[in-house]
Amino acid sequence: MNMHLILVDDHKLFAKSLEISLKGQVDKFEVYTSPDQLMKVLENRVPDILLLDIHMGDYNGFEVAREVLQSYKDLKIIFLSGYDLVEYHNRAIEIGAKGFIHKNISLHDLVEQIERVRGGGMIFPRSSSDIVQLTAREKEVLQLMAEGLRQQDVADLLFISRRTVNNHIQTINEKFHVNSTVSAIVKGIELGIITLNFRT
Repeated sequence: MNMHLILVDDHKLFAKSLEISLKGQVDKFEVYTSPDQLMKVLENRVPDILLLDIHMGDYNGFEVAREVLQSYKDLKIIFLSGYDLVEYHNRAIEIGAKGFIHKNISLHDLVEQIERVRGGGMIFPRSSSDIVQLTAREKEVLQLMAEGLRQQDVADLLFISRRTVNNHIQTINEKFHVNSTVSAIVKGIELGIITLNFRT
C-alpha cells in the first residue's frame, strides 16, 4: 500500500517484528525506539500515520502526541499499546489521536485499521464511548480513598466538607453502578482511572 508510517516504540523486538511484517505492505516504514529525535525527523518528512507506544522509559506517549500535534495538527496518530485501559482510550481521544489499537492485534487487522484511519476514520474500542466520565475532583477523591484515607482525611486534604466527599463518593458509585467504595476503587483500578499507591 502506498503509505509512509513512523513507529516510535521502545520495545525493540516488537518494533523489529512489525518492521519485518510490514515489509512490502507499505512504501516506507521507519522505526524509532525513542521519541528523542522525532520532532527533528518530522521537520524533514511527515508520515501518513504516526504509531506511538504509551510507556517508553522516561517518555509518555500521550505527552509526545500532544507536543507533536501542536506543530502538526493534521498528523494522524494511532496509539499502539499493550495496555488496553478505558482511561487510556479516553485520553487518546482528548489529545486528538485518531486511533487506539492493542498490540495483540493480527497483522491483517492492523493494516486494515491503519487504512481506515488514513481514509479519515477513527479506531477506538467501543467501551470508550460507553464509559461514564468522572470529573477531575471525583478522580481525586477516588484516588485518595484508594490510598487508604478516610473520608474526613480526604475532606481535610482537599479543603472541602466531609459531606461533600460523601456526595462525590455516592456520585462515583452511581456512575460505576456499584454500591460500595471498595467496589468503586476496584472498578477505578480496572479502568486505569486510579492507581493503587498506599500512603505511608
